[in-house]
Amino acid sequence: MQRRKFLIGVGATASGGAAALGTGAFSRVESQRQVSIEVANDANAYLGMKTLDTPNSNNYVEYDGNGHLTIDVGEHDDFDGPDTQPGEGVNSDSFTWFDGMFQLCNQGKAEANISYELPDPPAERDIPGNWTAPGDGYDEQVVGFYYISEGGDDPGEEGDRIFVPEGDSVPLPVGECREMGVRTVTKGVDATTDAPLIDGDVVVTADSPAAGAPNGTDPS
Repeated sequence: MQRRKFLIGVGATASGGAAALGTGAFSRVESQRQVSIEVANDANAYLGMKTLDTPNSNNYVEYDGNGHLTIDVGEHDDFDGPDTQPGEGVNSDSFTWFDGMFQLCNQGKAEANISYELPDPPAERDIPGNWTAPGDGYDEQVVGFYYISEGGDDPGEEGDRIFVPEGDSVPLPVGECREMGVRTVTKGVDATTDAPLIDGDVVVTADSPAAGAPNGTDPS
């Protein structure tokens, strides 16, 4: 009888020891795995930003030395037109549209929602922090982007300009591109100030919930 009690006691002690050891799987592991991530210029990246063969794109849009798409609507020294002085900027107290500036293309593996964020307005400009035109009675965004409606699920009629306010998003299916334009509103904006209407980096964000969500959450 005493021997049986002893054996049972030893078994319980061994089991408890195994449980205690199991709470710490290891102290250190080193594993080597192959990872390859390539960096592409804006035209060839998963979120493609491409120039177009249009007059506006050819005149105002180009890639910098790092392959990043840049927009410069201002005075240009290489003007090649009629015998007049080249313009230096958009008209004051006006709405101005620049169609066909560039393309945004979804070159990834899942649908994406595209949005943008503008930099702070230049300090020399009397523009509120939310980029609202300072003119009385106007709540229009001073600088922003729009796309050309293709009909179907797009708002408006085919060919309409669909303005996208800062912070709003536009769905972009896999393998599709949207032709983007730039709109300016200069109601109440001082035309005698030399400071540019906008000067800084625009942050473009592409969210793709269908590609996966953190912590196993439902992307819907």
